[in-house]
Amino acid sequence: MAEAAGWHGLPPTTHQFVPPLQVEQPTHGITESVSPAPALWVDLEYPNGSRQTVRGFAMAWTGSAVLAQWVEFSLARSAWVRPDQCTRRSIPGRADTRG
Repeated sequence: MAEAAGWHGLPPTTHQFVPPLQVEQPTHGITESVSPAPALWVDLEYPNGSRQTVRGFAMAWTGSAVLAQWVEFSLARSAWVRPDQCTRRSIPGRADTRG
C-alpha cells in the first residue's frame, strides 16, 4: 500500500495544545463579524519563537486587534492577534464581503 502524504493518526489531546501569543483582549470598540465572516491568512506566533500561517476567519476586530478563528486538529481555536498578522484571503465561489 502506498504511503499517503499528510497527517495521519489520532489528533494530539487537548492538554498538548500550545496557544499562540495573543494581544490583550479589547474591552470596547469591538466590531463583531456578520455571516459570512471575512476569510484570512493568520500568521500565528508562539512562545518558543516559531510561527505558523493558518487559514482562518475574522470573528471580531478593533483598530488594534483581530479575533481570529481557525481549525487545528479538528478543533476550533481562536486568539486575539495584531492586525498586521492578518491578510485577507478569498474563497473561490464566495462573494467578497468586506467586514
